[in-house]
Amino acid sequence: MYVIIGATGRTGSVVTNYLLEQGQSVRVIGRNAERLKPFTSKGADAFVAEPTDQVALTEAFIGAKAVYVMLQPNYIATSNNFRAHQDRIMNAIIPALEKAQVKYVVSLSSWGADKSEGTGPVVGLHQLEQRLNRIADLNVLHLRAGYFMENTLSLVDTILTRGTAAGPFSPNVKFPFIATHDIGLAVGEALLKLDFQGKQVRELHGSQDLTMHEVSAIIGKAIHNPALAYIQDSKVKTRNDLLELNFSEHIIKLILEVADAMNSGYIRMLKPHSEDNSAPISFEMFVREEWLPLYKLKKQLHLTITS
Repeated sequence: MYVIIGATGRTGSVVTNYLLEQGQSVRVIGRNAERLKPFTSKGADAFVAEPTDQVALTEAFIGAKAVYVMLQPNYIATSNNFRAHQDRIMNAIIPALEKAQVKYVVSLSSWGADKSEGTGPVVGLHQLEQRLNRIADLNVLHLRAGYFMENTLSLVDTILTRGTAAGPFSPNVKFPFIATHDIGLAVGEALLKLDFQGKQVRELHGSQDLTMHEVSAIIGKAIHNPALAYIQDSKVKTRNDLLELNFSEHIIKLILEVADAMNSGYIRMLKPHSEDNSAPISFEMFVREEWLPLYKLKKQLHLTITS
């Protein structure tokens, strides 16, 4: 039996469906039984538990062939101590894995997790790797994924309200964009094969690295606005925009820190693209299948509100 943490999330749902399609026995962990029904209807076993409940997680992990481990969410907008939140989750997961004597774990990590500081929320994933590595007799594969394509969905509102793509990132630095669907499939395949021993790291690239200028050009073509530009917002503007959205000063600091780390190359992939570490979904495919439908929906709502 495979146990999936965060089964209702972007990657966890893909992992779960992949394993079920392969005829595997799967236990899905979530906070809400109702949200787990799409998986139980396909044969999965649902286990309702808080991610910080060590006793419940231990019970859920007992008998597992392997466990998919992740920290959710990427950030909490109003948090004043996000690392403490990440630690509370790890303080439940790590001893639960030990007590249940789990032998295999695939963990969702991130590019930049090789660094112990200066990477915003990614520091928590560095700690997750280190703590999993300290579990004796555990075979663990850390999948360090690149920059999620889904992060560009926030550009929809920016384009509709400002007429341009904008954000805190440098326009000319290439980032390793990858779709969460491809990440989920990579996790599912790793769980199915379990062909790793000891403590291992594998980077996950997308089909190609792109700058924000290139991202904007692809989006501009899709929305029939070839002149669409990308503007790098100042830290002051980024901070003010996030404050208007009720983000805490603490989270804003983390967001600006990770942006600086990406812009400077402090956060970077350690290995080049290869057949083994590159995923198939292109940014053009992502825009067509996910970004554009959201844009069309929000554009209609925007026109309704402003008319």
